[in-house]
Amino acid sequence: MSVVSNIAQPRVAFTLLDDLLELLWLEDVGAIRSRALPSRTKDDRVEILLGAVRFVGRVEVDRWRGGVRLRKLEDARTGRRVDAPEVLWHVLASLPNLDLATLDRTMGQLYESARNARSTEIAGLELLQKACSAENRNDFLTWERLAAWRDRPFHPLSRSRGGWREAELRRYGAEFGALFALRWCAIPTGNVLASPSRRESDPVSALLDPLQAAAICDEMQRRGLSGTHLAMPLHPWQAETPLRTHFASEIAEGRIVLLDFQGPLVAATSSLRSVSVLQRPERHLKLPLDVETLGVRRLMSAQSLHNGLKGAKLLTEALRLRPGLAQRARLADEASFWTFCEASRDVLAPRTAFLGCALRDLPPVDAGAALVPLASFAVAPVGDLAPAIRAALEQRPGVTADVFLRELFDLVLGFAVEALACGFIPEMHGQNVLIELVGGRPQRLVLRDHDTVRCMPDRLRAAGLEAPDYIIKDPRRATMILDRDEDLFAYAQTLLIDVALRAVCEALDASGNHDILLSRRLLREAVDTAVSKVNAEDECRARLRAVLLDASDWPFKQILTPLLATERFGLGMPSRLGRAGNPLRLPADAA
Repeated sequence: MSVVSNIAQPRVAFTLLDDLLELLWLEDVGAIRSRALPSRTKDDRVEILLGAVRFVGRVEVDRWRGGVRLRKLEDARTGRRVDAPEVLWHVLASLPNLDLATLDRTMGQLYESARNARSTEIAGLELLQKACSAENRNDFLTWERLAAWRDRPFHPLSRSRGGWREAELRRYGAEFGALFALRWCAIPTGNVLASPSRRESDPVSALLDPLQAAAICDEMQRRGLSGTHLAMPLHPWQAETPLRTHFASEIAEGRIVLLDFQGPLVAATSSLRSVSVLQRPERHLKLPLDVETLGVRRLMSAQSLHNGLKGAKLLTEALRLRPGLAQRARLADEASFWTFCEASRDVLAPRTAFLGCALRDLPPVDAGAALVPLASFAVAPVGDLAPAIRAALEQRPGVTADVFLRELFDLVLGFAVEALACGFIPEMHGQNVLIELVGGRPQRLVLRDHDTVRCMPDRLRAAGLEAPDYIIKDPRRATMILDRDEDLFAYAQTLLIDVALRAVCEALDASGNHDILLSRRLLREAVDTAVSKVNAEDECRARLRAVLLDASDWPFKQILTPLLATERFGLGMPSRLGRAGNPLRLPADAA
């Protein structure tokens, strides 16, 4: 069966509805779960009253967490199946204290997510054909595009791009693979804050070939900007509106100058604001982008850039001291950045987030090896194996999906458990973790985005590591430095296991290649093995086992509840934890 024949238009709507129903049920938004009553006619039905309208929902066993999940909702009076927007509208309208602006914003996000999902699904036909061809199995951008194609798993609003129309998505979204040229501006050198660890003197030398560099230097000289200004790259969309809005006075007075020079050509990666430089594919450029996704404005503050240096320092030292970590992971180099700063040199000043750039260099891989975002292993046409897994298995005749999963889980969870025992955990979601495949076998991780390495100082000290001196704006709301094991472990439980690895398990289950209960067993075995082997005191090993393996329930990342409580989106994702069944506690018949 061809890739094309497996992608049908209705799949988008049903996936969106499934994700929304699971979210509403799990978070109990509007008491949709608490107020559900068993149906008087069928065992797998519940009756739900939302406002003045009564619905009948179908429930089924939640094969990931245990318990049941809501899978379908019908109007009790007519038997008509309701779609995602209608479900969300009735739930939100039933909330007594929800203001109209938040209701309107949330409905807009859902409509936009659905529209963009339809657009990217259709455009994804070409991408999936490319991903399934042997000649592209080592093409990094193909796997980046594939990771973007699914976006954040289990999040019905994830494809919303607040600030962009469909035309911008098609032009700048990684799913579409379009190339575009960077814009540039000139900033007074007195308003530039550069990384103390930068490898290059300026963005021009870091990004442009000799001919391009000569062209931009000629323009700077013609305009009388040489020696007084620094040339800074811009995402072309950021150059058109946000820059002109937030730096209007500087532009009007000629202190910041938009240059005519454009280049080099770049392509978006799975992270919306990071692009790959076509002439140097291993070099990525991170740029602020005032587009809202997942409740976050994708800007880039001086605070986060400096914290990235501190997070990278901790990771580097941990890999030096711990062979168990160094054997499993390498780091992307993110030491170089340049950003706008006010005359006050205040790294917390708001406008630092709107203008700047950061380099990311991926470590070299051997010829024939591939770097694949973890998220890509969860992207599959309906009824088929994920192209990233298929490409890996095709290089190892006789190796099954079960063997590949064991290797993948052992690698990723072995690193995560060792890191937790040391007192830290990077943000290991599906985009930040790259899997280095050698001959189709998961060999090592490559970690990127080092500005959110969560730490527990007491455990760091016991492991011979020093806690980073992060720049923290509001200590009362800080999540970078933590006091309890449970708070630290939660970042691995939620982002890594309950989102990234669950998505791989569910995609394999949907394809018929690996039952999800078997995948959960492999996850448990991988964690159990990692905890047994971890280089840690007995107390730490017992704590890991108690929280990860023995606890009856686990934290999960709520999505809609914190969004509804957020009046204004900022630079951090609205976040709140709930509790649900532990996916590593297997039912008796699968243990």
